[in-house]
Amino acid sequence: MTTNHSMPLVTQRLRERNRQALEAMIAAEANADDYRTQVATSGLPALKRLAHVGLGDSHQPQYCRRVLLAVYNSAAWPLKLTSLRALDDDLRRAALAVIEWSAVSDRELHEYLPHGHQLMQRFAAIEQKEQ
Repeated sequence: MTTNHSMPLVTQRLRERNRQALEAMIAAEANADDYRTQVATSGLPALKRLAHVGLGDSHQPQYCRRVLLAVYNSAAWPLKLTSLRALDDDLRRAALAVIEWSAVSDRELHEYLPHGHQLMQRFAAIEQKEQ
């Protein structure tokens, strides 16, 4: 007859585990929201920096354009990860921030830039000439 006596204890332990699991899920969701906010906060300035540098005509702009085009349309513009080595440290960090942001953003990144679609088309035209 000890099973009937222990049932309230089992029920209590299950409730406690459910409460702990729910609290853990809520905390994980809050952390994910904080992470997305942090990535977006660092991603937008990085996106603007890469777009600005991408308008130049040295080797650095070419790699910035390639990162942005890969985020814009990776099927047409695959990114060779070794090309990140050609970027200065600050541009490499910006490129990685943009790539990370693109993975969690609920919008296409070019939508955050004024005339972003036209800018990506311009970058694509420049890169097609370079090939």
